Amino acid sequence: MSKFVKVKTELRDVALIKRALDDLDMAYQENAEFVHRWSGFRGVLPLVVRQGHVQFGLRPTDGGAYEVVGDDMQMATISKALQQLQQRYAYHKVLEEVSRAGFDLVEEKTGRDQVIRLTVRRWA
Repeated sequence: MSKFVKVKTELRDVALIKRALDDLDMAYQENAEFVHRWSGFRGVLPLVVRQGHVQFGLRPTDGGAYEVVGDDMQMATISKALQQLQQRYAYHKVLEEVSRAGFDLVEEKTGRDQVIRLTVRRWA
């Protein structure tokens, strides 16, 4: 029997989360109902993500970050999606902070290892 699980994240900005989901072509709904029938959990969450037959939700915690909620039987797929989501979120967060500090992106490379390398510069 499956279990309802919660995964802590450091994702804090819902606009950046949605931008990352859009980048990854992950279908999501805002303020949608999430139901985990085995645990009886039912609630409206800020974001519900669906990938094929797998779905998970993102909901804010008291600490200001979002946690991922889902089914433990789907954790392999959820974990993979979460890794991709965290990388794209970090990408957008870095670009936002770099821009705020007065830097411009001059080069972006993604290696075979899927590591994104950014070169930024501030002209004096």
